[in-house]
Amino acid sequence: MRAPRVLVNGLVLAQPMSGVRRHAVEAFSRAARLLREGGGELVLLTPRGGLDYALPDVTLERASRSTGGLLRPWRQAAAIRDALASRGPFDVVHGGHLPLAPRTAAARVHLQHDVRRAESRTGRRWMRTALRDADAVVTVSHATADELQLLGARTRPTVIHNGGDHLPLEEPARSGAPFVLVPGHLEPRKDPLTAIRALAEDRHLPTLLFAGFDKAGTIFRMQREAARLGVLERVRYAGPIPDVELAGLYARCAAVLLPSRLEGFGIPILEARRAGAPLAVSAIPAHAEVAPRETPRFDPGDPAGCAAALRTALDQECEPVEVGTWDTAAEALVGVWSEAARSRQAP
Repeated sequence: MRAPRVLVNGLVLAQPMSGVRRHAVEAFSRAARLLREGGGELVLLTPRGGLDYALPDVTLERASRSTGGLLRPWRQAAAIRDALASRGPFDVVHGGHLPLAPRTAAARVHLQHDVRRAESRTGRRWMRTALRDADAVVTVSHATADELQLLGARTRPTVIHNGGDHLPLEEPARSGAPFVLVPGHLEPRKDPLTAIRALAEDRHLPTLLFAGFDKAGTIFRMQREAARLGVLERVRYAGPIPDVELAGLYARCAAVLLPSRLEGFGIPILEARRAGAPLAVSAIPAHAEVAPRETPRFDPGDPAGCAAALRTALDQECEPVEVGTWDTAAEALVGVWSEAARSRQAP
C-alpha cells in the first residue's frame, strides 16, 4: 500500500518559535520525506500570507482567503474546504488546532499539544467535539493524554513524544558571570512572575535571562514586579532568538529554570539535558514525565520553593545526554496517518 496523501491544517503556524512551531518545523519535514519515499505527499495549508520559514519536502498551499478576525473558526473551516476541493483527494486530514476538518472520505487525525483551551467553556466544547469526531487523536505526553481522556476522548490518544535534537551542539562553557536561562514565551501559563519572585527570596541567586516572545504585554508586568521587589537589575530579556544563539545560551548558563503552571510536554527540558545544563522545574505532570527524577522541582507558583530548587540545581554538575529524536517522532506520526487511512478504507 502506498503512503497516504496528508493535508495538514497549518493556519496558525505563522507565529514566533514555540513548541507548536518547533513540532511543525522538525516533524513535518521529516514526515514529508517519509511519505514521499512511499509514494505519498504532505500538503500544509498556510495562512494567505505564507510562512517566514522553510519546511523542506513539504508542499505548501496558501489559503485562498483571510482566516483571522472574529470569524476565524468559520474562515479557517472554509479555507480547509477550499484546499480539500482544489488539492484533493487526500487520505488523511491532520489538524493540530481547531476547527476540525469537515467530514469527507479522508480520515481525520487531531493533534492536541496541551489542554489550555479547556480553561474556558467554549474551549472545552470545541475540544470535546474534536475528540469525539476525530478518527485518531495524537498528543505529545502521557500527562496530556490523561487530561484528554477526562475530557471525553473515545479511546486512549496515541502519545508521540517531541524530539530534542534540533539545536546545534556547543561545548559547555560555564564561565564568566553566571546567569539562569528561562526559555519560552513570556505569558501567564509559563509563570515568569514566580521566577522573578524567587530572586527576592534569595539575594544570592544569579541573574535571570528570559529568552522568548512577549505575549500580551507580559514583560511589562514582569518589569513592574521586579521593580517592586527591588530585583530589576537582576532580570534580563533576550527576546526571541535564533537557534544558534539559543544553543550558546544553554552551553553557557549556570542552570535552566522552567516555572510553568501548564505545559503539554517540555521541549526545553530536552534541550537543557542535551546541552548538559542543570535544571530546576515546576512539579507539573508534563515536566515529571520528561525530567529525570533527580531534577530539583517545586510546586507551581511557589517562589520560596522555586528559589530552593534553583539553589540545588546550581550546585549540580550535569553531563550532556542523548535525548529523543525528531526522526522517531516523525516515523510515529506517519504510522498514525497510515493506520488511520487504512482504517477508513477498510470495508
